[in-house]
Amino acid sequence: MSNETPGNAEEAPLLSVDGVTLRYRTVSSLVTATWRVSFTVNQGDRFVLLGPSGCGKSSLLKSIGGFLLPDEGAIRLKGRSIARPGPDRMMVFQEFDQLLPWKTTLENIMFPLQASGRLTDRRAVGERARHYLDKVRLAKFADAYPHTLSGGMKQRVAIARALAMEPEILLMDEPFAALDALSRRRMQEEFLGLWQDIRFTGIFVTHSIEEALLVGNRILVLSPHPGRVRAELINDGNQALHDHIQGMLFDERFETGAGI
Repeated sequence: MSNETPGNAEEAPLLSVDGVTLRYRTVSSLVTATWRVSFTVNQGDRFVLLGPSGCGKSSLLKSIGGFLLPDEGAIRLKGRSIARPGPDRMMVFQEFDQLLPWKTTLENIMFPLQASGRLTDRRAVGERARHYLDKVRLAKFADAYPHTLSGGMKQRVAIARALAMEPEILLMDEPFAALDALSRRRMQEEFLGLWQDIRFTGIFVTHSIEEALLVGNRILVLSPHPGRVRAELINDGNQALHDHIQGMLFDERFETGAGI
């Protein structure tokens, strides 16, 4: 992981998505999820994929994760084409039940480190797992089982588990969407605090303009199905950016293709 400033123009991008079209087959048809989407992610970015349901946000994230290969275009991490999943890209999902119920909180964080061979010494595995459990402020719940944790606590464990792998990129698919409003806001603030502490690189999927503006330093706005790049924006904290994004997502002129 890097402590360098996000978006350093002198550096090559960490991730390049170049003209990516994604399709998947249903029982009756071939569905185009995204159409020739291109963007780059720099070291330390909090990069947000924002758009309405069905615009291909999650499909793009799965493709970056190596679970869905592009029909057209290429995805490269540090210049190497992504062809399969790997420990250099870790995902955090929306569902609370992504932890192994028969393992404790600490064991859940240790498991991928051991299974992937990322660390082979059990003591080192335990030390790293405890380090990241402490980062999400759950050290005293090390021996707790998932069924005893709240939804927000489970998500913090899932984030700690992913970060413990020390991936190049953390991929987050609407990780706070299932939480109540107050818990969601708290998790968003904790996410920012964790980034300030560790300075990981993350790609965050959401359909909430407010969440995108809170957690992201760069925002890619996608059109309705099939997802195309509508705009790439730098989040400078200007309130007018909210109205600008809302106009792009809901203005009929954009729905018919004008201004794209």
